[in-house]
Amino acid sequence: MSNNRVGIRMYRLMMQKRDIVLTAVFSSLAALILVAGIGAACYFFNKRRRKREEDEEQSHLGHTSRLEAVPEKKSRLNGFLSLKTPLISTKTLG
Repeated sequence: MSNNRVGIRMYRLMMQKRDIVLTAVFSSLAALILVAGIGAACYFFNKRRRKREEDEEQSHLGHTSRLEAVPEKKSRLNGFLSLKTPLISTKTLG
């Protein structure tokens, strides 16, 4: 009978340790996800703010015609890859 009680105590102790480990693991994961979310929010906020400041700066610098502003937007869209030629050739192979 005492063996049974020892077994039950060991089982309860193991379950308590398991609960502590699971709590620690899930808490750590939640903290990492929270930090990553805050980092992403800060990154996108700063990116949007910089873009807004650049647009305001350009509007204050001078009165350019709309034709001059279009290539600048095109370079902004193309700035990620910095391509000078299109990715897909429009010439037909003959």
